[in-house]
Amino acid sequence: MSSATLPPPAPSAALLDDPEELSKYLKTKIRTIPDFPRPGADFWDVSTLLLDYEAFQVTIDAFAKRYKDERITHVVSVESRGFMFGAPVALALKCAFVPVRRARKLPGHIIGIDYTSGYYHGRYEVHDDAIPRGSRVIIIDDLVATGNTLLVTCQLMKQLGAEVVECGCVVSSVSRVRVRDALPASNDLVVLVAQLGCDTDPLPSTRAQ
Repeated sequence: MSSATLPPPAPSAALLDDPEELSKYLKTKIRTIPDFPRPGADFWDVSTLLLDYEAFQVTIDAFAKRYKDERITHVVSVESRGFMFGAPVALALKCAFVPVRRARKLPGHIIGIDYTSGYYHGRYEVHDDAIPRGSRVIIIDDLVATGNTLLVTCQLMKQLGAEVVECGCVVSSVSRVRVRDALPASNDLVVLVAQLGCDTDPLPSTRAQ
């Protein structure tokens, strides 16, 4: 086999110990769509990351490594792109996965909160028996922009009596400072990939150890 036909090298496990290199690597796997969902906006399309199973695995491994010693009982994600990352992280951590869905998508007894974000106006809901009081949860999503989705999910967890250990996102399109201002004081945000020009740092956070 000639060198021209050799597959690209697999990502090194060392990426998991180097947040800056991890961010650079994952950026190469995520395309940007201009003028979507509105003129002048740039959309980070994580579907291209999912097409590369090795990059997808590295993403899940990065979250799993971060939380493996945090005694996480539940991973929570919001409909629908968050499910693509939250469910595999839950499997890696060997804990429960809890979906937060839009109104009238979940049967049975639910609690919900009405809210508005840049892309959605309506209501998010979760089963009222999905998470016991005192559980330690992380919220995993694909992208954070305004922080409103994370905020409403934190509020739902508070209603259930769960402790939100941290919010984790694959990509941030705005600064972490701006998003953290929208979150409850006890909840920090960690991002694997920051948009160029943002002051959002990859993996390290200010969460108290």
